[in-house]
Amino acid sequence: MWLNYFKIAWRKLYKDGFYSVINILGLSIATSVFLLIINFVNFEYSYEDFHLKADNIYRITYELYQGAKYVTTDCETHPPLGPMLKDYFPDVREFVRMQHMEAQSEISYHDQVYRINYMYAADPSVFDVFNFDLIEGNIKEALNAPMRIVVSESQSRRIFGTVAALGKHIKIGKDFFEVSGVMKDIPSNTHLKADVLLSFSTLPALGWDLNSWNGNNNYTYLLMRSGTDLTAFNQKLKKFSMEMLNGKISKGNLFTAEPIKSIHLYSHKTYEPDVNGDAKSVKFMFLMAILILAVGSVNYVNLTTARATRRLKETGMRRLLGSSRPLLILQFMLETVLTNIFAMAVALWLIKLALPFYLALTGLPSAGQLFSGVPFWTLCAVLLLLNCILSGLYPAISLSATKPIRVVNRVFTASRQGDLLRRSLVLGQFIIALVVLSASFIVYQQLAYMKNQNKGINPSQVLVLNAPMGQDQARQMQDQALKNQLAQIPGVSMVTTSGALPGVSQHDLSSSNGISRYGSRDGLGYNFYSYGIDADFIPAMEIRMAAGENFHAGDSSRNQVIINEAAAKLFGFNNAAAAIGQKLDWNGPVTIRGVVKDYHQLSMKEAIIPMLHFYSGSPAFYSLRFRNTDPSVIISKVRKVWKNNYQGYPLDYRFLDDMFDQQYKNEQRFGQIVNTFSLITLFITCLGILGLTAYNISVRTKEIGIRKVLGASVTGIVKLLSLEFVKLITIALLIATPLAWYAMDQWLSDFAYRIKIHWSVFAGTGLTALLMAMATVSFQSVKAALMKPAQALNTD
Repeated sequence: MWLNYFKIAWRKLYKDGFYSVINILGLSIATSVFLLIINFVNFEYSYEDFHLKADNIYRITYELYQGAKYVTTDCETHPPLGPMLKDYFPDVREFVRMQHMEAQSEISYHDQVYRINYMYAADPSVFDVFNFDLIEGNIKEALNAPMRIVVSESQSRRIFGTVAALGKHIKIGKDFFEVSGVMKDIPSNTHLKADVLLSFSTLPALGWDLNSWNGNNNYTYLLMRSGTDLTAFNQKLKKFSMEMLNGKISKGNLFTAEPIKSIHLYSHKTYEPDVNGDAKSVKFMFLMAILILAVGSVNYVNLTTARATRRLKETGMRRLLGSSRPLLILQFMLETVLTNIFAMAVALWLIKLALPFYLALTGLPSAGQLFSGVPFWTLCAVLLLLNCILSGLYPAISLSATKPIRVVNRVFTASRQGDLLRRSLVLGQFIIALVVLSASFIVYQQLAYMKNQNKGINPSQVLVLNAPMGQDQARQMQDQALKNQLAQIPGVSMVTTSGALPGVSQHDLSSSNGISRYGSRDGLGYNFYSYGIDADFIPAMEIRMAAGENFHAGDSSRNQVIINEAAAKLFGFNNAAAAIGQKLDWNGPVTIRGVVKDYHQLSMKEAIIPMLHFYSGSPAFYSLRFRNTDPSVIISKVRKVWKNNYQGYPLDYRFLDDMFDQQYKNEQRFGQIVNTFSLITLFITCLGILGLTAYNISVRTKEIGIRKVLGASVTGIVKLLSLEFVKLITIALLIATPLAWYAMDQWLSDFAYRIKIHWSVFAGTGLTALLMAMATVSFQSVKAALMKPAQALNTD
């Protein structure tokens, strides 16, 4: 019996090759897209999973208030906090402090300098709290003394090659460190990426006071006892902040705890260790994966039920000859299973084919374990079963319900209920396609808006060089000599040095909430950001002065500052001019020398932050503004100058506009993903329309012939066959518009500077869908309309 059913199913698929290809293609594309999106979603939700104790690890954050007004939440806390929390709260099993060492990000070994992206000072307990596994060295001793360092496996290969790193001595600044351990490379699905760990006890030798409450530069993590109630613990922390830390931190400020597993998708605080993801975007993509899978299944259901009239005679005869309804359902389900098996095989082939593009699109580090992982194949098996049920169960039940009397009466027309169902399913497909397509248009517009909006600076045609570390007098003279030589390069119009730049990581900025207008409390409690600049910075960045004057070359006093308009407002000045000559209390009196127009230091997703600039000749960056010259020519000449001045130091360069755009990498990635999959959704929908149109024409061939005999034109027949889809797209657009508007308005709410969603977006979306649908329908309709009436009337 089974073999007979299989043969029948195979013959049916082979006989109806055109429709089988459409079904298999639609299901396979939908399945492959679903599996790829789910893989990305799983990766985003897998952050910190490799830490075995992740469910009990919490990060302490610092909420800042200006009186009763909330200002911001900082990820960094004070050095004494961790030990104090462990002593005070019985639920705290262990703590670990980690401090980002951006000022010590260069390692020297054998006269070669290596720049490190992620270097942290960490307590020895880092190996007890986190799963940072050592492959060389002893966990108990790796970071238990000053001047010890642990490097990652990849950094060990980079610096020491194939030679064992343990026991080697490397230089950071003026100090020598002993390599006390080599750890496995930390997986990419963590917010806390580390290439190098220094012993935390080294910090006092580098000038840090571990007993001070004046600066918060540490990430503090707690390992809690199992079953700790986060809400209750935060209430205790609030009481602890107000009572135990009174006089140590500003009044009203609070410490709170957050689960480490929620950081990547839900935490967007100041001074995050890395750029985090966005839960809204990930949830939208998960929903999109389900909808695309549904669109693929709807194609199968539509085509199968539409063609049911061709099988009513067969089904009725089977019932008349004694076949039971369960056996008929089994027969039709077997056809569905066979189709889905073929579709799954094609889907896996498409995934293999699309992997390079997929990795580039999503930014995932690798998909090497995609086909080798048990979860992937389990998902494939579940998806195959789900697809069979979604796409096959209703058609099987519907076809098996045919009554034998219909064969006797020779009634084989489709039911109105079936037509209504198919219209509803096609309508649903168009709604999904229009929502996703509208989302892609809106994301594109928002990204274009942020990139093209006036930033208050001009980041175009600016080459940025990372300066070598070091701030002694000899280095300052060398820096000035390099600046002069760079300025002599043909095509370079201006060279400036600074401690940070617009578009750099927030870690490159200093911040303080203890700055106020001299003699008052205006500004106290707000976070002010600062870095040093030279006299050429403001003109080179094309920042406009609002009042006062710029620094002059050779200024050495830090007793004068230039602030932006946002800072002037927080200090209580009515306008920029009123601030000139006034004093601020910033670890002593400083005078406001000038006020610049507001500019975007961070991305346009964030509000403009209050900035203070002081004069400095110790750069972290050189910025070269060049004229309309080939950048490769400039870089080549810069390389020669650099080599003459800093032999052994790597030349690390970027373009300022690229640095600025890098802040939008999550939004850009989300936009590219949505855009790609919206087009795929529309393609799958059009694939279904192609099949339905072909079938409708096949059953209306005689009608078309009669209409042509009676004088109908080709245009009239195409219009007749297309009109139904035009109506469905119009209805779908009316339903999809408010859904897409609401969803994208929620997404845009996270942006400080955002577009207004215009009606033209939805008009353009509807027009795009209409044109694609009409192109699909016309392909079959024109061919049918051009058929000779005699040929059409002779068709069965």
